[in-house]
Amino acid sequence: MSTACLPTLRSKVRPEALKCLHRDFSSVAANRANHGNNNNSHGNGDKRDKLAHRDFFFDVLNASATRRDAKQYLARFKPTSDKKPTKPLVIHDVKESKQQWQLKSSGVNLGQLYLPTRAAAATPTFSQHVEQDPQVQRGAGEVHIALVCLRAPHLIDDETLDGIALTMAQLVRLDMQIVLVLNCEDEVVQRNESYKDTYRRQGARVVAALERHNNEGARYVDSALNVTSQEPMPASRPKVLGAVELGIPKLITEPLKRSAIPVIPAIAYDTTCKVQKVSVSGVMLALTRSLSGLAAVPGVADEPLEDTSVDRIIMLDPLGGLPTETRQDKAHVFVNLEQEFDGIRNEIQSCGMSPHYLDTLSLVRDCLALLPPASSALLISPEEAAISSHHSRKDPGIGITTRRQKNPLIHNLLTNKPMISSSLPAARLSANGIIPSISSENATRSTLIKRGMPLMIVPDLRKTPWTPPQPGQPTIALDNHPDINFPRLVALIEDSFRRPLDAQHYLNRIKNRVAGVIIAGEYEGGAILTWEEPRTANPSDPSDPTRLVPYLDKFAVLQRSQGSSGVADIVFQAMVRSCFPNGVCWRSRSNNPVNKWYFERSRGTWHLQDTQWTMFWTNPDLVADQQQWEDYVSVCRNIEPSWADNKAKPD
Repeated sequence: MSTACLPTLRSKVRPEALKCLHRDFSSVAANRANHGNNNNSHGNGDKRDKLAHRDFFFDVLNASATRRDAKQYLARFKPTSDKKPTKPLVIHDVKESKQQWQLKSSGVNLGQLYLPTRAAAATPTFSQHVEQDPQVQRGAGEVHIALVCLRAPHLIDDETLDGIALTMAQLVRLDMQIVLVLNCEDEVVQRNESYKDTYRRQGARVVAALERHNNEGARYVDSALNVTSQEPMPASRPKVLGAVELGIPKLITEPLKRSAIPVIPAIAYDTTCKVQKVSVSGVMLALTRSLSGLAAVPGVADEPLEDTSVDRIIMLDPLGGLPTETRQDKAHVFVNLEQEFDGIRNEIQSCGMSPHYLDTLSLVRDCLALLPPASSALLISPEEAAISSHHSRKDPGIGITTRRQKNPLIHNLLTNKPMISSSLPAARLSANGIIPSISSENATRSTLIKRGMPLMIVPDLRKTPWTPPQPGQPTIALDNHPDINFPRLVALIEDSFRRPLDAQHYLNRIKNRVAGVIIAGEYEGGAILTWEEPRTANPSDPSDPTRLVPYLDKFAVLQRSQGSSGVADIVFQAMVRSCFPNGVCWRSRSNNPVNKWYFERSRGTWHLQDTQWTMFWTNPDLVADQQQWEDYVSVCRNIEPSWADNKAKPD
């Protein structure tokens, strides 16, 4: 018997992703790099621009992990052409129309330009064509915004601040405009000075750094906010309404339209035009409401802003991402707020962590509650935000250039995913791990947060642990359980696998074998897990509960939710960390394109000889137990498929 076959994770960019992104975006980025900088078209200025342009593309292409990521980014952020087309764009290919609709349904504001044809949009299919959020249907000239909060700038040295400024300029060149909010509360308390002086000094420092790298510069704006009610807010006032509002939107929107970066201090004016110190959370909520079109514009017939959308919340904090004791790198990689908020809050309080973590998490939750589902937040340290913004360092004694690290902010913009998948096993992140491409890099401190989706586990683990049933004891019935919508579950499986399921045959096969079901969101993803009996020499022998094999029978994600939504990670994490922490197995056809994803998350794999199946497992010591190994192989070799088309397609 061979030992487990463990794959090598590759951090290198796939060639097809490079070609896709470079071909479709290089001309646009080159125009942006030269825009507003025509005076430097000769001499040293031109050389500097070319060098910055080269480094910029290195970061962009290195951050794009797959062709799908590149295409999704281009669909969301590709700027509109100045030239009007001579003929209207008509999509003749039905498949292409479907792909365009899937990109649109990602939840990021694309505007009418990228909508499919009316006929394609109206096609009544169950899984793909969902009604769009009114916030998503905006104009083609929409400005995409990342709302950045920089906390404690006095703790950031000049070199790191310069790296952050360069990263912000790169995001602007990628068509993500920046609104930067300063949080100097800690410095005000320490220095015991006027908050206006503190904000003005740090604001000038930040603006100077941004102007060194952003073609259109930056602008310190301290007069755009108004106080509408007394802070702290009365208990009767909903928190999301806030006590602060954007009183003069043009002070922010006009710089954004020309790609300048507004720098906003936590300062507002009351009804008597007196300057007031306000909370940073109040400022962030006010900007989120107004720039996402949820707040009325004063003096314009109470109309909301129509040409801006907030797609990212970025918290630059010296504390970095959210800590946790459940991961080897001691930091959350991805947080699904709908599922994990209460648990993280309890962990922060019970483990004596800084209350600032909970304040930040609560602020992010309130902001994301106002934004489309595809919006996300990133909690990141200033040092990590500045990664790869500078040239590669050289060893003066050897003259070897070190490998540049990916920039998490650029990676997040292109993929809307964390740098490291949250469902990867801890061994993949170990400093002494077996995957060189991962262990050679510093562990990430950033945390990607999404509003996410609820997670339903049946039976509820808080009430009933998933244990093998006793002989003759019935298990849950998928088609007769109050918490399971079986037709929707079948539709999810058929959409994910792209083939019809013989539902009755499947129900008969798993009768009294179901261990449990995991459902993410509105049946956007799910898993069906069973207890399987290994075949014995004598079929009449009674089953042995101690030898029942935990088996992942179906793992499905809607096609429109595959990719950056994180549904697969959410379901897989629940399975291996909550439902079956001691191990589970499954099988997949050798030609299944999803196998790479399975390889990365399993403890080991084994090709079943004389079959088309590959077995995967998460048990830590499976190969050391001969009897258990034979039981697992027997189950994976003999499971009977239940597809209605009876064709050999990937499972």
